[in-house]
Amino acid sequence: MFKTFKIIACTALLSFGLVGCAKTSTPPPETGFLSAKERHTFDTAIAHYQNLLQQKPGKIEAILGLSRNLRWAGRGQEALTLLEKHRDQFAFDGHYLAELGKVNLVQGQNVEGVNFLEQATLRISDDWRLYSALGIGLDHQKSFAKAEVAYRKALEMCPDDSAVINNLAISQGLSGRIDQAIITLQRALSYGTHTTKIKRNLALFTDARDLCANCGASYINKSSGMILAAGLKATDKEGPCSPEPAYVAKVPIMVQQLAPEAKLPSINIKVYFEFDSAILKPETLTILDNLGQALTFGALNNYRFEIAGHTDAVGSNVYNQSLSERRAKSVLKYLQSTFSIDPNRIDAVGYGESRLLDPRQPDGDVNRRVQVTRLSKIAPQLIETGHPHSGQIIRQRPGNALPKTV
Repeated sequence: MFKTFKIIACTALLSFGLVGCAKTSTPPPETGFLSAKERHTFDTAIAHYQNLLQQKPGKIEAILGLSRNLRWAGRGQEALTLLEKHRDQFAFDGHYLAELGKVNLVQGQNVEGVNFLEQATLRISDDWRLYSALGIGLDHQKSFAKAEVAYRKALEMCPDDSAVINNLAISQGLSGRIDQAIITLQRALSYGTHTTKIKRNLALFTDARDLCANCGASYINKSSGMILAAGLKATDKEGPCSPEPAYVAKVPIMVQQLAPEAKLPSINIKVYFEFDSAILKPETLTILDNLGQALTFGALNNYRFEIAGHTDAVGSNVYNQSLSERRAKSVLKYLQSTFSIDPNRIDAVGYGESRLLDPRQPDGDVNRRVQVTRLSKIAPQLIETGHPHSGQIIRQRPGNALPKTV
């Protein structure tokens, strides 16, 4: 029975990319499962970091940024070659060791990967995502007891991280503790994030005994490299443990705070860019998708908006002004290409460091943000909407309800 459950439970790992059941010695060089948008995002970031590394050889931010994007794009061997080239220079840097550990795991070198991640935790003691990555590696080795210790350590630092809780549950299930895994997944579900994926895992665990013994075995055995890479990618995300109250992320709240009746129709959102550039990071696309839905929802489709880039006070005024302008335009470009928003509805501007959200901490992360402000109402007219690549254009008057999405 445990063998049956173990194989089936592996299908749940697709949700966050944890691998604990398939044998992988030489993963494929490409992770697959990349959309055209994702591949373009990675290729753009890779080109940026390659250029940055040519300009500033040995710069750690460029090395790690290039390695991460190579790993995300499924080019793990290139990432490993890059890191090994700089090993003598950064052998005692915790962030370097963490990335080297993740790349080794993706390449199927599990012992080396776990070793480097353990070394990284000795130098970076307050990063819960690092312990989550270590747990993934230990699960891949079937060291479930040690993996649980790593996940528990991560949850001590960030108790409400549902992705870590989900991976802990899968680890418990793979070790044979199905009932405990179900309880843990129910806890993860209560936090209200990743709900679709967690519900899927919960259903798989609950119904495991009724499923056939080898339904997902063939696929998982061929795809473990892809799944592991996806799980490690989730540990690369930036941001604090708990969402800062200064930022808005969900569509209903965006709509409410930008609504015509709102007295102060302005919101701050956290948009992550690649180092020293206006290139959007993959994890920020969900926030921008939410913003696009809000700006094209109901009565808000009748209004113009300002999208403003803001920086902290690190660097020169001139540089920060230019960077904030480029980043605001990058957000506008994404909204135009993804939601066919008329560029005449959006003013993309940059304010550099001139409007700090927290002047008491001029160098603080909270100041690096994108601010969206509702402006004047536009004249009623027929608007063309629809995805630019779908081949379908819908003509509607502003104010129509947002179509239901799947």
